[in-house]
Amino acid sequence: MDGELWHGTLEAEKSELRRVHPESGEVLERLEMPAGMSVSGLESDGGDTFYCGGGNSGKLRAVKRSRQA
Repeated sequence: MDGELWHGTLEAEKSELRRVHPESGEVLERLEMPAGMSVSGLESDGGDTFYCGGGNSGKLRAVKRSRQA
């Protein structure tokens, strides 16, 4: 994930993590969260795991990104 730009969204009660092109803002990849799972804040371990807040739930979520060949 080195050099990639990711951010978390919450729109219309749906959350996802998005990899975006740093110059154009084009969405290059999406990781959809299950229904009812909010995302707030986003950090990475530098590998394939993201850590994000769970909105008002008070939970910390670990999201593993699967690499496709």
